[in-house]
Amino acid sequence: MAIVFALAAFVLAVLLHGIAMRIPMQLDSVRRFLMVGIPLGAGLTAFALTRFGITLSGFAAILLYALLCELYLFFFTLVISSVSVTMLIMLRQGPIEATALVSTYDPNEMVQLRVGRLIKTGFVERNGDRLAITQKGAKLHRTFTVLRRFFGHSNT
Repeated sequence: MAIVFALAAFVLAVLLHGIAMRIPMQLDSVRRFLMVGIPLGAGLTAFALTRFGITLSGFAAILLYALLCELYLFFFTLVISSVSVTMLIMLRQGPIEATALVSTYDPNEMVQLRVGRLIKTGFVERNGDRLAITQKGAKLHRTFTVLRRFFGHSNT
């Protein structure tokens, strides 16, 4: 029964995320999901611990919800940066010239797209013709550096 509550909470989180994506806000898609997913997770946690106590069923529900939310975040962030999905979105609006698709995936365009995302998420800022890392970007870089060292990856 606890698993049913976790599945229901996850389905509700996805539905609310869909609604949140249609509301004009200054939040990216990940933050919009967190905005609805975290309160639902907290509610599920309180409900599961109250209803089932500190039991395997209660913890299974909480962990299942967390796993499903993490997978959802992983999949939709993977999809929004997918070349194939971007092509399909372009084609959904109607037939386009093949040259338009090719120009979209010109290496310079790809770099500009990624730079735009870094600026939009606040990791990089534009100062005239130059780009500079923000405090938020530097913090993320430090985190990845620590993780890279911890897992024994080289700096290349």
